[in-house]
Amino acid sequence: MNHILKENVEIIFLENGLDEKLKQAELQNRKLVVKLGFDPTAPDLHLGHAVVLKKLRQFQELGHLIVIIIGDFTARIGDPTGKNKSRPPLNEDQVKENAKTYVAQLSKILDISKCSIRYNSEWLEGMNLSNAIQLLSQVTVAQMMHRNDFNTRFEKGIPISLHELVYPILQGYDSVEIMADVEMGGTDQLFNCSVGRQLQEGKGKKGQAVICMPLLKGIDGSDKMSKSQNNIIGLTDHPNEMFGKIMSIPDSLIVEYLKLVTDFADDEKMDNIRQLYEGLNPMALKKE
Repeated sequence: MNHILKENVEIIFLENGLDEKLKQAELQNRKLVVKLGFDPTAPDLHLGHAVVLKKLRQFQELGHLIVIIIGDFTARIGDPTGKNKSRPPLNEDQVKENAKTYVAQLSKILDISKCSIRYNSEWLEGMNLSNAIQLLSQVTVAQMMHRNDFNTRFEKGIPISLHELVYPILQGYDSVEIMADVEMGGTDQLFNCSVGRQLQEGKGKKGQAVICMPLLKGIDGSDKMSKSQNNIIGLTDHPNEMFGKIMSIPDSLIVEYLKLVTDFADDEKMDNIRQLYEGLNPMALKKE
């Protein structure tokens, strides 16, 4: 079971954190609470998101509880992760419009009837200033500056607004509210997820394990798959469009896509990779 959950994972924080959580849940005769957060900054999910969703499905098939956090409050702040400039916040109407399609798209991979869908405005909207300041006091500016994009911008003299520093703390507080055992994300979310762990420990609770999946490259073969880079395969794209996009990916991406986003059995994946290295026409494998 542990082997399946660790397959294709890039980072587990702490290193033995998942093993400890599974052991603890077994002793307490309960299932793990596994969290994934989405900020509805754009209406479409894509194959890059599916890398994480497929891992969540494995947790779900083993009986664990999946909690999907729709960041309808935090999306109004805007997560600057991986950006070298401030991301413009969205207004409430934009966020609501984008969030409408999320559950339907998630259902392509997860059994939504067995998921808990939560909106973080439930607990963040009503937080008063006193509570907010108390929450902020649990994290230092020095800790915030360990985040690569903040550090880079600071070194280059690029402005960092205070609301951007607050974002990871609010996202981390979601983990406190739902009592998450595990938080999932891409490697670009490691810092934000580790803040959630710190806030839980600050409340005297066991900190969540953090599992980060690799960032899938987009169909251009260079940048990570991202709507802003116009290099995505959307989960709601027409099948013919999906097929055309897969056929267009550079041959160098075939193994990465095969490992991260297909449902072939392990021996089938290895056999396909072996055939590719032995001279199989890449186009044949893309069609497969």
